[in-house]
Amino acid sequence: MDEIERCRWIAGHVMPHEAELRVWLRRRSRVFHESDADDLVQEAYARIWAADFSHIRNGRAYLYTTVKRLVAEYARRSRIAPIVLVGELESQCIVSDEPGPDRQVGARQELAQLHSIVALLPAQCRRVFELRKLEGLSHREVTQRMSLSEKTVENHLTRAIARIGQALGRPNTKITPR
Repeated sequence: MDEIERCRWIAGHVMPHEAELRVWLRRRSRVFHESDADDLVQEAYARIWAADFSHIRNGRAYLYTTVKRLVAEYARRSRIAPIVLVGELESQCIVSDEPGPDRQVGARQELAQLHSIVALLPAQCRRVFELRKLEGLSHREVTQRMSLSEKTVENHLTRAIARIGQALGRPNTKITPR
């Protein structure tokens, strides 16, 4: 990644969270001086700049993790590490935009349920649904691939969505264009 791309990545994924980070550091003002917070933020940017961005999935979480590590280093370097600082490090929970394990499990269960319902559809109806909604083909591409008229594809898709909606306990499910 060249220098301009690195600047853009940091500007888009890390910098929007700097103000929030500074507020978090300011709340710990009994431990940090304003200049310490500035130094921590600056050092965090230096470390993030040197990082391999391809492995970073969440800029905000990476920024907070970097600062937490810097705070731990700061505490180790200090002759007297305030207990409050170390305790706050342990209890600090960094919120990620990524879904938690419970939501991931729920999503997997819903997907498995959807696959089971789709498997019960009549063959042609199921294939139209899979091509249109799962593979993202256009109506025209589905008609060409299956040698069906556009009206037939539309009817199969309408029936598939209605049956899936009923199976999921959502009667009158509306078709959303893709």
